[in-house]
Amino acid sequence: MVTTDHQISTQENRWLARVRRFRSREGAYWVMLAPLLVFVVAVAIYPLLFSFRISFFKYRLTDPNQVQTFVGVDNYLRALQDPTVLTALRVTLIYVAGTVIVELLLGLALALLLASEMRTTRFVRSFLLVPMALPPLVVGLVWKSLYNADFGVIPYYLKQMGVSVGRGPLAEPAWAMPAVILIDVWQWTPLLMIIFLAGLKSLPTEPYEAAYADGATRWSRFIHITLPLLKPTILVALLLRTMQSFKVFDTIYATTGGGPGSTTTVLNFHIYTVGMTFFDMGYAASLANVLLVIIAILSALYIMLLERQQL
Repeated sequence: MVTTDHQISTQENRWLARVRRFRSREGAYWVMLAPLLVFVVAVAIYPLLFSFRISFFKYRLTDPNQVQTFVGVDNYLRALQDPTVLTALRVTLIYVAGTVIVELLLGLALALLLASEMRTTRFVRSFLLVPMALPPLVVGLVWKSLYNADFGVIPYYLKQMGVSVGRGPLAEPAWAMPAVILIDVWQWTPLLMIIFLAGLKSLPTEPYEAAYADGATRWSRFIHITLPLLKPTILVALLLRTMQSFKVFDTIYATTGGGPGSTTTVLNFHIYTVGMTFFDMGYAASLANVLLVIIAILSALYIMLLERQQL
């Protein structure tokens, strides 16, 4: 069949019309995305770049003339040699390990118990989500009242059981860290429960049917089928909670203020103290960048493990 010049011209016009429609749609997309992009730049990108910049300067808010002295990497070297920073990092690691491990085990256990679609389990799942809806600052203040040595419910029942709490769980060095870990576990275990429930609902049924036909016990099915298939979901949950636990601030601020001593002074709270109490913004910015690098490295490791599981 011979193609005429008129047919070629018609095809070219259709192609050009499609290009114009695509460009108009692309332009509309950018117009709709513009407010979001401006918001992201203003709220996230610009503060990050500003923090990176002032970390190389001696920048103090109490200086009336706002004189900035370039110090290079001195703030970062100071951070690596500061024993207070190392102590705060150690406390942060203890807090992260305690919260993530306990929440992982409890969240998985709750997900397995509440995986059925009965009306009772639906109600219990909804009820357990309530702590997640509360702001961490409010949660911290409520639990601070519960921990109060004079009128708190928790010290009262501990005394009834013969356990001495001294000035209260939040004021005793031996009790303070477990007390704040318990607050985090109470609030964020439901998040892991929801993640694991979604993972359990997405698992294939064929392996369970074959295992049941072979006479495998419930524990054997859990160890050899559920856990291996649930590894990607577990890694995602670990990634989310590890990042959030490293950034904890509200709970510590509302309950212990980093005390007693430095028992609960996590790195994020120490950064706040350096910047907003001593007004050493350059040094605080360098500490914030160090924390950002630590979180980025751990996130990259989790993502690498997750990609290996999906191969």
